[in-house]
Amino acid sequence: MDLELLFEESYDRLVGHGIGITDRGQVFFRRFYEAFSASSDEVALKFSDTETDIDKQVRVLQKAMFHLISFYLLKNTNDFMEGIALSHDQDHLDINPELYDLWLDSLLQTVAEMDVEAQADTELAWKIVMTPGILYLKSHHSPHS
Repeated sequence: MDLELLFEESYDRLVGHGIGITDRGQVFFRRFYEAFSASSDEVALKFSDTETDIDKQVRVLQKAMFHLISFYLLKNTNDFMEGIALSHDQDHLDINPELYDLWLDSLLQTVAEMDVEAQADTELAWKIVMTPGILYLKSHHSPHS
């Protein structure tokens, strides 16, 4: 089974093809944001600020997803990934590395809910594509160690 192709087909069904995000992509990212926000009290607290703009958060999620896919494909970081790693480290937003696991779990939950054509290995395909970038971000939480 070609797991990259399986991921790509699922992603296209959920988000759309290429750079553009379709209406169903907007629905997917909003649902993912809802699932992630509800995944733990700590996550809910991070997003509880009254100034949290869901449209902005959805755009950030879209951009992050694009760069996580790029990281997987190119096996190389970029300015965006480095910026996210810096802003999320313990000296800045102090995003607990365990929250990345909840992020991935919420993503997989949303894929399972919304991709009606998902196959048995679709979850594995998403994990394989997302995990390298998540590991990169987690590894930069403590820049002084």
